[in-house]
Order: sequence, then structure tokens, then C-alpha cells
Amino acid sequence: MPASSKNLSKRLGWLDFGKAAGILMVLLVHAECSLGPVSFFGGMFYMPVFFVAAGFTYRRKDEPFTAFVKKKAVRLLLPYWGVSAFLWVFFWIKDSLLAGNPSDLNLPSVFGILYSRNQMYQPSYTGENPVLMTLLNAPLWFLTAMFLTYVWYGWISRRKQKYALLSAGLAASAVWHYSTELLLPWSLDAVPYFACFMAAGEWLHRKDRILYLMEKRNRIKGAELLLCFVAAAYLNGSVNLSIGEYGFSMLLYLTVGISGSLLVFLAGAYLEHIWNPFIRLMGVIGRQTLPILCFHMFLFMFIRTGGSLLGLPGGIVKALLVLGSAAVLTAAGEAWRKIRPA
Repeated sequence: MPASSKNLSKRLGWLDFGKAAGILMVLLVHAECSLGPVSFFGGMFYMPVFFVAAGFTYRRKDEPFTAFVKKKAVRLLLPYWGVSAFLWVFFWIKDSLLAGNPSDLNLPSVFGILYSRNQMYQPSYTGENPVLMTLLNAPLWFLTAMFLTYVWYGWISRRKQKYALLSAGLAASAVWHYSTELLLPWSLDAVPYFACFMAAGEWLHRKDRILYLMEKRNRIKGAELLLCFVAAAYLNGSVNLSIGEYGFSMLLYLTVGISGSLLVFLAGAYLEHIWNPFIRLMGVIGRQTLPILCFHMFLFMFIRTGGSLLGLPGGIVKALLVLGSAAVLTAAGEAWRKIRPA
């Protein structure tokens, strides 16, 4: 039986497993792999799982709120601006400088970086709705969204009316989503909604649900949760949080995203008990979700080019996109973790 999830003195294998499963699903989706039920059900949890995991590890410390915000900015915004600047400079050199047109600064892409949304309107919008993040930086929207979600959740967690504010924020997100097709910069319209996933993660830790569901007498509840997830996922349909696409209902998707995240964590807990080497491998990937998220689309470009030059079959190229980029970026992240200053 795994150790209690209340003991956070060491990393929890099942928590890292959940994050690894989430980032691998991101790679599968962006590599345009169609794996039937795996793609459909994986698409139900691969973004919420990171918010739920953030809530699970969130602790309100006795520190000024500004210090809390600064730490999250260093963790999330520094990579956002750094990677964005790197990609902008790379493509400016590639597409403008080397083409003899150095004055072309690709200002629309700069606007996309500042706006941090893949498009300005929901997919249902019938007018012009151009892609904003065109520098292979589309996944980076998540970093600004996560930063603001931490800020919002950290702020309401310091208030006695925490759950009233959480509910009010959820209502505001829903009203905005259903009353206008405009997507606000930095996912401002969705941040209070994402905070509900964080609250679910904090509840998961406080109630120690993983250990509870791992007990033999409660395993039937795990089966019931799985049936609930499958039924709700089919009813809700596909989602894309980056462009404000929640499927049938925002509230229903809360159920889907939370239950899916809980199930993938539970799967990790079972595997941790019966196949620990696999969990350790997945745990390494789970520790390096940030570099994988930031650079996988950039690496995809080189893998696709190499696959085309070598005449590799499409299936082989897609496998290299997912497994190759995961391996390379995980190794790079681990190497950086070992050499960076404490």
C-alpha cells in the first residue's frame, strides 16, 4: 500500500505519474496522433490534471502575498518570457534576417506573446479569428493561465469567504463564456474556473482520497467513479481549454476534469504498488513537464523535417515526435536540474 498522501516529505510517485500522463497526452494531441478512446478520454484530463496537482501541493504559508506572487512569477512567467523571446529571435533570424528583410519584426506574433491566447475569440465566432501564437509557442498560454490561477487562488485562500469567492469566480467565468465569444488575455476569463480544479486538488489532499480509494473496501467506489467519468465524458464531448471550448457544459466538464484527474492519480497509485520501476520512469517525465511543455513544438519542427528528408513513414515520425521529444527534453531538464545553482 502506498504511503499516505499527507506525507509530502518525498515526492509522490502517483502525483508525478499523473503529470507525466498529462504531458504525454499533450504530445499525442500536438503530434496529431489519433488513438481512439485513448485520445478522447486522455483529452478529458490532460489540462485539468495540472491544476488539480497544483492544488494538491498548494500550502498557504505564513508569508506576504507579494512574496508568494513573486515566487510563482519566477517559476512560471520567467520561462514564459524567456522561451517566447528565444522563439521570436529564432524565427526573426530564420524568416526575416536571413531572407534579407531584417525590418520585418512580425508584430502580430509579438501581439500574440503579449496576449497569451491562441486566438482572440471562441471557435463559434463567425468573424475573423486569426491564430495569435504563431511561433510554435501555442502551448505557452498555460504558463500565464497557471500563474494567474495561483495568484487568484492564493488571494482567496487568505480570505474567510474563500468558498464564496471561489463560487463567485466560477459564476463570473460562466457568465463571461456564455455571454460573449471574446477570450481575454492571459486566460483572465477562465482563471476563476481553473481555480476550481485547484480547490479539488486541495480537497483531494485534505481528505486523502487516494489512500481512501486504494483500500480494498472502497475499490467499488473507484469503479463507480470510472463509470461516472466515462458517462460524463461522452455526454460533455471534446474540449479545448486554450480556446475556451468546454464541450456541452462548463459545470459538467468540471466533473469530467476532476474525476479524470483523480482516476489517473489512482491508476498511478496502483502501478506504484505493483510496477514501481515504471512509476519511477514516469516520475522523471513528470518532474520535467515545464521544459517539455515549452519546447516540444519547437523540437517537433526538427523531427518532422528530419523524418521528411529520410522518407520515414508517418507513423514512425509521430512516434518520434512523442517519445523522442519526451526523452530529449526530459534528459535536458534533468541535466539542467543537476547543474543549476541551489
